[in-house]
Amino acid sequence: MRRPVLLIAAVSALVLAGTAVAGGWATVKLSSRPTGLAAGETWVVDITVLQHGVTPLAGVKPTLTIRKVQRTLSATPTGSPLARTFSTRATGRTGVYRARVVFPSAGTWRYEVYDGFTQYGGARTHRFAAVKIARAGT
Repeated sequence: MRRPVLLIAAVSALVLAGTAVAGGWATVKLSSRPTGLAAGETWVVDITVLQHGVTPLAGVKPTLTIRKVQRTLSATPTGSPLARTFSTRATGRTGVYRARVVFPSAGTWRYEVYDGFTQYGGARTHRFAAVKIARAGT
């Protein structure tokens, strides 16, 4: 009789432990991509942070980072890319934050959003496809 009780207790502990850490992830959606921009132009983007991809998250502090892809003659990335991080401000809509991003030079840039959802230890960085930024004045 003692074995079934121990088995039930062990299974319950595993189920409850999994449930306790299940709440710590978020997705991000962007209102636009930085396509068609030239160096020095401002990309205004709204970032929507959603817990479990559904519930808008208020009170987080997402950031958007851009990184220039630098290439050597062999077309492999060099040591330390130029990077800039932009803070966001909450808009009037729950879970929506606005960033004003300026790419300082032409070339290929990667961009990523840190969602700022630190509750439950689930904050992560969401990476997006690289874009080409034109020379200023083109």
